[in-house]
Amino acid sequence: MRADAWRRWALASSFACVAGWGGCALAAQPRLNFDIPSKPLKTALVDLAVQADISISTRAAAGCAPTSRPVRGRFTLQDGLVRMLAGTGCGFRMIDAGAVEIVRLPAAKPVARKAAPTEATPSAALDELVVVATRRPTPSDRLAYAVSAMENSAIAGQGLRDANDLAYTVPAMTVTNLGPGRDKIMLRGLSDGPLTGRTQSMVGLYLDDTRLTYNAPDPDLLLIDMARVEVLRGPQGALYGSGSLGGVLHLVTETPAPDRFDAWIAGNVGATQGGEGTNGLSGMINLPIFKGRGAVRAVLYRDQQGGYIDDIGVDLKNVNHALRSGGRLNVKVDLGGGWTLTGGGAAQFINSDDTQYALRTEPPYTRRNQVREPHDNDFAEAHLNLKGDIGGFLARWTISAVDHDITSRYDASSAPPVALAPGPAAYDDDDRTHSLVTEGSLAPPEDARVQWLVGAFLAHTHQDIDLALMRLADAPAQTLAETRRDTLDEAALYGEATLPFGRSFSATLGGRLFKSKTRVASQTTAFGGPIASFAGALENSGFAPKLVLAYTLSPNALVYVQAAEGYRAGGFNTTGPPRQVFSPGDAVEPRRRYDGDELWSLEAGSKVSLLDGRLRLRTAAFQVSWKDIQSDQLLPSGLPFTANIGDGRNLGLEVEGSYRVAGLQLAANLLFNAPELEKANPAFPVRKDVSLAGVPHRAGGVTVHYDRPLGPDLTLELGGRYAYVGHSHLTFDATAAPLMGDYATGRLAAGLATPRWRTTLALDNPTNARGDTFAYGNPFSLRSTDQVTPLRPRTLSFSVRVAY
Repeated sequence: MRADAWRRWALASSFACVAGWGGCALAAQPRLNFDIPSKPLKTALVDLAVQADISISTRAAAGCAPTSRPVRGRFTLQDGLVRMLAGTGCGFRMIDAGAVEIVRLPAAKPVARKAAPTEATPSAALDELVVVATRRPTPSDRLAYAVSAMENSAIAGQGLRDANDLAYTVPAMTVTNLGPGRDKIMLRGLSDGPLTGRTQSMVGLYLDDTRLTYNAPDPDLLLIDMARVEVLRGPQGALYGSGSLGGVLHLVTETPAPDRFDAWIAGNVGATQGGEGTNGLSGMINLPIFKGRGAVRAVLYRDQQGGYIDDIGVDLKNVNHALRSGGRLNVKVDLGGGWTLTGGGAAQFINSDDTQYALRTEPPYTRRNQVREPHDNDFAEAHLNLKGDIGGFLARWTISAVDHDITSRYDASSAPPVALAPGPAAYDDDDRTHSLVTEGSLAPPEDARVQWLVGAFLAHTHQDIDLALMRLADAPAQTLAETRRDTLDEAALYGEATLPFGRSFSATLGGRLFKSKTRVASQTTAFGGPIASFAGALENSGFAPKLVLAYTLSPNALVYVQAAEGYRAGGFNTTGPPRQVFSPGDAVEPRRRYDGDELWSLEAGSKVSLLDGRLRLRTAAFQVSWKDIQSDQLLPSGLPFTANIGDGRNLGLEVEGSYRVAGLQLAANLLFNAPELEKANPAFPVRKDVSLAGVPHRAGGVTVHYDRPLGPDLTLELGGRYAYVGHSHLTFDATAAPLMGDYATGRLAAGLATPRWRTTLALDNPTNARGDTFAYGNPFSLRSTDQVTPLRPRTLSFSVRVAY
């Protein structure tokens, strides 16, 4: 190696030493397995980011040598970077343990001199954050999609606990507020209402490569030990199939590190104004196994949220207390030859003592029931993932099993679905879902001129539903019950290819060929005798296409247009009181069978990076046409059924931006849209305002984070968040459509941090806003009472995290 190359290599190491928390302390890194041949430098750096599970900013690489050195073997992250960058004229700077910035090196001096310590320059925004929600690891700013990706440091810095918090920071994201483990997630102003019945989810929810739900509520996993959270907006039927009309929420966990021991423990306590306290405890441990060829990573947590709703009917205060506990275990093993095997599982258990709605006719945060309304959401999954190289192509195969058990009780005393003597009555819903999913895919190397992906998908889902109306006065007795069994089989072939035309233009063509079969069997009894039974089956098949045209204006700017389709399969209605008739035809609601719905989206967007990457702007304008919208509605008895409520559309504009300079980070998002029901089902009394349920015409938010060094290893951290949610209606039905929204909430936080520990003092909802959120309370009294679901009152919390 030439002398100047050696000097550049040494200088690259010095860049790593002067950056980060503890200078050269970062040099004591674990050894990782790399297999990256010589290739275009930017492509090689993206490969390194994926294999090391880090984020990397490659903006400066445009001025370096075009080809990288190969990196094959076991090296620390810094050694791997040094080898790859040797002789390219570039070095690197460690921003933190999971983020790297590529920098230009100064020209080599003919005479070696002792250099003064170099002060680390402010880091640019990491526009090369690698996103995997598109099924192929790709830097987010090179994606011709509307995608928001948030790293673990941002998740922790903004105090994001779950999907509800995430909705305040991601444009065009809405989450209902029924309570932990009861919520629905919606994107792009596409809402089928707050009720949870037989309709499939609007948003595909994934934990790594495992599909978490089909038609169940969000299991509401805590965002603990997550490497990234990715939100892909717009219909994703081509790659993800049924149930991704609004988009995909992808939770990416931290992968086991094979060559280092790592552990941390965290705890928090809090006080809610007018309510109970909160507390939580969590911990993680990472253990190398098989002499550094594998690792085990385990996470445990317990989170207790105190109640703040009083129920004077049962003479109890703070009834909506909730406990969420769970854990994850992942094992990763290097099999050699470029193959890795990852297996493990996750489980979470939510036990809510009661619901969290109040009545406008009572004092704030107060209602009057005769029966408590507990809710449990128990979730477990196990998975096995095999990934490797077949003749230079990246192959991936995953098999996963999911068990999801949801039980709910509602107070049916005031309006039971069948005539009962006065007194307390409860309606119980027990929903157990078991699914087995396997999926495989094949893709070319990342430096291939034509990028493509092909895959196959198989799934079997079995759902057991038991519904019962219980009279609780005197001797408890079951008065109405239904036992229903659903079986769903799905199969699909999917793929896409990105074809370059010249240096700046590309076209992506993709699609999914799918087929599914649903079988339903139901038996309903009343007062001990059978009153109705049903058995039926239906098949659904089709093709969901996608087309994306992208043009690179410069290395820092991209524009695109996209057309994509999403879909959901149809199903059957079976639940009802005695003498309930389900029409076999199309004219009368409720119908026995509801049809599948489909959605087409046309989107035009742009992404630009300015000021050497410190300023990033992303915009997307979209038009959505939604045909035969599926929505869960209520029968006059208060029991749910599914209807096709009509055709809808939405026109919208979303804007997302971030700015970073020195220790200051700013981010903002805005949404303007006009969702409406164009052609309503005449069976329902429609509001004069025919906008879709729960979708505000405008929403937005701002986040700010500031770091200021107070010493060699001590940093002051300040953060804030503000979010506004505009007006909306609970449903589109004029008989049960209260106005809600038009509120603002936020968070203020301050803390101290060192490389080993962090403390944070935070104030959530600092103005103590009481805005009515997107949720209903009790379906049996929804039409007769004025229900409201307020924000959690002002909450002060203190948290500590210690790493080992």
